[in-house]
Amino acid sequence: MRPARPVLLVLAALVVSTLVVMSPTAAQAGGRSSVTVLTFNVCGHAQGCGSWDRRETAIVRRIVASGADVVNVQEVWGVLDRLGARLAAHGYVAVASSGNEGMFAKSSTMAPVTTAGTVRSCTDQRIRAGPETDTNLWVPPRRHVENGVVWYWDGTGWFHHGEVCVDEVVQTPQSGQLALGGRASSAWAMLQVRRTKKTYLFVSAHLTTGKDSVARKRSKETARLLAGTAAVAQGRPRVFAGDFNSSIQRGKDTVGRRLRSAGFTDSYTEASSRAAVRYNSATGYGKKPKVGGSHIDRVFLPRGATASRWSLDVKVRGKKSVRPIPSDHSPVRVSLVLP
Repeated sequence: MRPARPVLLVLAALVVSTLVVMSPTAAQAGGRSSVTVLTFNVCGHAQGCGSWDRRETAIVRRIVASGADVVNVQEVWGVLDRLGARLAAHGYVAVASSGNEGMFAKSSTMAPVTTAGTVRSCTDQRIRAGPETDTNLWVPPRRHVENGVVWYWDGTGWFHHGEVCVDEVVQTPQSGQLALGGRASSAWAMLQVRRTKKTYLFVSAHLTTGKDSVARKRSKETARLLAGTAAVAQGRPRVFAGDFNSSIQRGKDTVGRRLRSAGFTDSYTEASSRAAVRYNSATGYGKKPKVGGSHIDRVFLPRGATASRWSLDVKVRGKKSVRPIPSDHSPVRVSLVLP
């Protein structure tokens, strides 16, 4: 049995992170922040989504064309890394993931908030005998055992194998995920607007699918979403985006009621201008996009925020959907002014 290897600890210098270090506890700068937010259920893996390979480019083009500062995506299980690699070429950086939900931020306008943390990495190396080790009575080239440590002679000196560990101070993004019950979940990230230096918590969520029969379940999921994000927001304003599977047009908008009671408003009702409102946000894969104005893909605003424009990015030509259809949902883009 190999004896236990001694561990040599080495304190390393600060590792420079590619992320901008922003303190979420610093006082907010003056002024209000103009931010564009996109939410897009890309149907990456659900039954009936169709081939991702045939739709990926169309999805990337929709996102890039939006020019959104914060991009929230849902149903990205198994495709998030591919999507992130494509978006990186257009100036977007991945800032949060729950596996099924993800978030990207435009690096020119938004900066992930980070905190300092320590990461230890260890490698197996040759550790040579120093002046503190008395080797005068050791006889090379035989190996020598001293205090359970096996030493070897390599022709120039004695050495043993041991772990050399380095503690590196790194900047870790303030982001995470929340399980909301069942298959419902969300991803969140603390982001700072570069221009105003103000910090906000952005959330990408996906609640249980179904109509009124599961409205009560979605209400409970929303309650968990509110409680969970409040615990990590550190008092910062929160912006919720995602596929809530609940809309104003549906009979039981329990999600909207729960969020309104907590002080949040639907950007659709707050927006001073709107586009493509006659279509459902879940437009489907049919020859024509679904109509009726049911918008289950939503963006909710904190107190003091306003929305100047709400738009649904539906591509039609002669009343028919332009192909390839990227997803059974169309992206919702909202221009916000945050406190």
